[in-house]
Amino acid sequence: MAKYKKEGPRKEKWLTRRAEALVRQEYWENLTPIQQLNNLDKRLGWQYGAVKQRARIIKNASESYFEEKKSKKGKVNKKK
Repeated sequence: MAKYKKEGPRKEKWLTRRAEALVRQEYWENLTPIQQLNNLDKRLGWQYGAVKQRARIIKNASESYFEEKKSKKGKVNKKK
């Protein structure tokens, strides 16, 4: 973690930027896939830019959706 060994303005700037990045990352992880896509649309324009990131979001969302469906399928209540 310690990129800069000496104290000074560079180290302070590096630490500040690192702390800000962690806050942004935590905020992004707490968004739902729909909110993430909406956020990208708002920043970059509808369906413009961040092609790989959009694909990753959609893939992860669809995988979790299908896993949820499979887990519900096994839990069918049968009347006896």
